[in-house]
Amino acid sequence: MISGENTASARRKSTARRSAVRAARIPVDFFVIATVYLTAGMLVAPWLTPTLLEYFYQPYILALVHTFTVGWITAAMMGVLYRYAPALAHRPLPYPSLLMPQLALFVIGSSGMIAHFALGSWSGVWSAALVLIASVALFAANVVPCVWPEFGRGIAQTGITLAIGFLIAAGTLGFLLALDKSVGFMRDGVIANLAAHAQLAAIGWVGITLCALSYRMLPAFLGAEAIVVDRRRWQVYALGGGAIALAVALLAGPMATLIPALGIASVLGAYIISVVAMILRRRPIPGWTPPHAAAGTAWLLAAVAMGVALTITGAETSLGSRVAVAYGVAGLLGWFGNFIIGMSYHLFPGAVVHARAAAGKVSLAHALIARPSGRWLVFAGFDSGLALLVFGTLDARGSIALVGAALTSAGGLLYAAAMLRSLAFAYRS
Repeated sequence: MISGENTASARRKSTARRSAVRAARIPVDFFVIATVYLTAGMLVAPWLTPTLLEYFYQPYILALVHTFTVGWITAAMMGVLYRYAPALAHRPLPYPSLLMPQLALFVIGSSGMIAHFALGSWSGVWSAALVLIASVALFAANVVPCVWPEFGRGIAQTGITLAIGFLIAAGTLGFLLALDKSVGFMRDGVIANLAAHAQLAAIGWVGITLCALSYRMLPAFLGAEAIVVDRRRWQVYALGGGAIALAVALLAGPMATLIPALGIASVLGAYIISVVAMILRRRPIPGWTPPHAAAGTAWLLAAVAMGVALTITGAETSLGSRVAVAYGVAGLLGWFGNFIIGMSYHLFPGAVVHARAAAGKVSLAHALIARPSGRWLVFAGFDSGLALLVFGTLDARGSIALVGAALTSAGGLLYAAAMLRSLAFAYRS
């Protein structure tokens, strides 16, 4: 009898240990997937730049955009939330057995959707989107229980909960848009419908998450003075309300989009002021996180200006199409990309150390996992290239835009190579 109890206890301990190792490893797995997608996107971006400048609504461009938005940005943010949500709740993820199925569904859904975008197969796109939505549902099942008890009290918990809801909404609308290509049940207005999907994803999912986490992470990463984050909680609510209002206005067709766009712009303006204050109050510590944070804030300001202009010009004209491309580049790569790169210099090595400790592997020094050499080349290439790409796009100068895309890709590929080297330490013995 005692032997049976000991065996059952040993099995429980073994299961608990495997769950802990799996939960500690999953952020690294998503960081690796994100970096691989970034590599793929950066490799093909210069080749697709001439096509992008012709018109943005084309199969290869849709595939490239989703390589960055779903493959890189969403995968990286899932890894961050898997690492951060349990720390906020001071308890482990509730369903560790769902982690590997969620990871597998994400890879299948995201890669299938991107591939079918490139092939122009809408039935393949919406089929893969269903798989991706299932992955998001499993992700929400693990993360939301960690942050829901503090919803409305903590800015990070509130923002994460709202953002995951927007991720599900954006994915569902994207599925419906692709299904409409096969069935035809939505109103005419492809660009407006696409813009609504983009705003739910960009402002609702990524924007709210970055806004909420910035107030928690940036003071530590920048060496800045902590600010009273409770006073900024209204920003995540206002961004959510603005994203919903703008999406509804776009889907409804005749409704004005300028008012919700200006509302979102004003909220992001308040957020920019807060981030600039943190940057100015920081201690003189070394590292490339502060420059990327400053660049990301500047790109956010540019994206806000172009987003408001886009509501006036529309995306159907030649000028409007160029503004839409520049707006996407400034927002996706300029704002989101710089913040992800800057914060990953701290988050990725920390996740590797945590994963190795959970697996009982030999501890390694942070300096060995993350070598800072070459980061100035990443910053210089990535952001100078973005500046040339945006200028060349707005001024209809294809050669300048192409040089900018090449520089951005060089910086992005150098960053990806360095991060893959660091993340590989999580799997080494």
